Amino acid sequence: MNDLKIVPVVDRRGIEWFIAAARRAQAGNPRWIEPVHDEIRMTFNPRRTPFMRENAIQPFVALRDGDPVGRIVATVDRQHLAKFNDGSGFFGFIDAVDDHAVFAALFGEAERFLKSHGMTRARGPFSLTINHESGLLVHGFDEPHVIRTNHAPPYYARHIEALGYVKAMDLLAYVCRVAESGLPGRVARVARSRGAPRIEFHSLSLWNWGRDFKRVLALYNDAWSDNAWATPLGEEEARLISRMTLPVCRPSWIRIATFEGEDVAIAAQIPDANEALKGLQGKLWPFGFARLLWRIHVRGARMTRAPITGVAKKWRNTKVAAFALSGLVARSIEDARKAGVEEIEYSWMLETNTAALNNVRSLPARHSRTFRVYEKALG
Repeated sequence: MNDLKIVPVVDRRGIEWFIAAARRAQAGNPRWIEPVHDEIRMTFNPRRTPFMRENAIQPFVALRDGDPVGRIVATVDRQHLAKFNDGSGFFGFIDAVDDHAVFAALFGEAERFLKSHGMTRARGPFSLTINHESGLLVHGFDEPHVIRTNHAPPYYARHIEALGYVKAMDLLAYVCRVAESGLPGRVARVARSRGAPRIEFHSLSLWNWGRDFKRVLALYNDAWSDNAWATPLGEEEARLISRMTLPVCRPSWIRIATFEGEDVAIAAQIPDANEALKGLQGKLWPFGFARLLWRIHVRGARMTRAPITGVAKKWRNTKVAAFALSGLVARSIEDARKAGVEEIEYSWMLETNTAALNNVRSLPARHSRTFRVYEKALG
């Protein structure tokens, strides 16, 4: 038998197929870390996730002889369309076994869904939006699968490109070995020089999280507003992301730089929780959650990820911004050094963002991974 069919995910059974499909597809990828199952269930629950309530989203699963062998999600993001008016729908959460027929069937169903909603282009992968996991891994397959990033075997790109998808943009990751960076010393010397602006640095904590959350969100939305396909992150969705992330992060590793009382820049790093999720098979209960917290907060992480490093638009290309950003990054390296962290991954950055790439290379840092965003016109 070789009965292949694509079914929409509409109930709990479908979600379990959706989870199992990724595990089956990634079984031969030793670097892949299985996501937390409860987060997947929450993501596709409209009662828990505002993005599901506000947009047209449909997950699909590929079944072969009744067994899940692949998955994909088609998304029509109304906020993206209102800002860009480009007729683009998204695909994401793509995982499938190494069989072109499975990829073709999954993408065919996702494209039909997007066209039925008036879309003229498919772009992705975004899981679910550019504010979440973005791009498909096309370089750095032997690098670690770092938290909140994609990891995929090489055949994914081959099958997607064979379906007519072409590169739209590459997103880059760079890794800094903490022990090799002299940035904190350089920044300290420059900060003592005559004429250096007086920048203040404010660390978040559990006690001030509620108060400062809106500052973080405002800075994030402002600093990234001009990036390719960027859409603002809503408060409810941001709070959902923070609730999922807060148990595994260190709030003091999130800092805001201010000048004369005004927020100028923000930087954050988070422990690579994927190190702690290794071997848990996506299950936090009954004992996985305790193991996760112990591995992160007691044993400590070998690597961290810096997903946010940005400057408010008003301050771009100014002396104040340069001092603020270098001071934030220097402090993040010092935090990592004190915690025994070996490497920081800065990800992701647009391949066209020359300033950010030059800054991170000067840490120094090496190019570790590339994530590709694909697109295809829908005929």
